Amino acid sequence: MGVGWGVFRNYAGHAQEILGDVTDYPRFFLMPPSAMVEASTEGANVVTLLEPDEHIDHEVEMVFRIGDDLSPIQMCVGIDTTNRTRQTMAKKEGWPWLEGKGFRGSGVLGTWSDWDGRDVEICLSVNGETRQRASTKLMVHPIDSLMSHLTNWYDLEPGDLVWTGTPQGVGQMKPGDIIDAWMKNSEGETISVLNAVCE
Repeated sequence: MGVGWGVFRNYAGHAQEILGDVTDYPRFFLMPPSAMVEASTEGANVVTLLEPDEHIDHEVEMVFRIGDDLSPIQMCVGIDTTNRTRQTMAKKEGWPWLEGKGFRGSGVLGTWSDWDGRDVEICLSVNGETRQRASTKLMVHPIDSLMSHLTNWYDLEPGDLVWTGTPQGVGQMKPGDIIDAWMKNSEGETISVLNAVCE
């Protein structure tokens, strides 16, 4: 698996809920390969909290994988878990964010489907309660803009993953929570699922 390219504040609603602004062009942070965890063929996975006494949020996202020609070839629903305790400290002190955004197991992936460039709906529930639901048409920077910026500034590799940002509704997770996430295409068909327990 390649590295993960996580786009920063790509939904206005999420930017507002964390008291931040959207950016004039897409800005990214890196997620190491060790951060990302593949699901089983049925979508089973684990959300590793790593430091469960700290504040760790769920962030549902549409994720796509880059192929040999550096274009999207597959897509899935994913959970970019964020350690707000570590991220907030890093922001305050001017430190790197890696402990908050790239820790082991922080990128939780669902089942893969073939790439479809149309808008999709992404959803997440915690213990059966829907927390996040939005269409990717609400992204501030669409896929073409993300790929244009990435290819202009960085050397991408086949197998790299692009995390496209999270809509509003992020929230804290606790050990034992059951996290379900899913993605539906423009026809309303479920094309990716993720069923995980927090540990």
